[in-house]
Amino acid sequence: MMPNAKDIGSAIRRLRKKRGVTQDVFSGFAGIDNSHMSKIERGIKTPSIHTLFKIAAALEIGADELMREIMEESARNHPEA
Repeated sequence: MMPNAKDIGSAIRRLRKKRGVTQDVFSGFAGIDNSHMSKIERGIKTPSIHTLFKIAAALEIGADELMREIMEESARNHPEA
């Protein structure tokens, strides 16, 4: 199953919180407007590939690891798929 916007946002939020960073500080690290980051984390907006790379860099992980985390989040949220 392909992850939806909520899966993507949930994975990003979980990884950000794991690092103990507020959304405001994190959005600054990523160079993304805080209101846009909020919409991404809440699953209202789906980030572009470019934005996902910026988020991965801010999390200090590779884009492949971020995608793996997103896919795992999707599998947890949709085990029937």
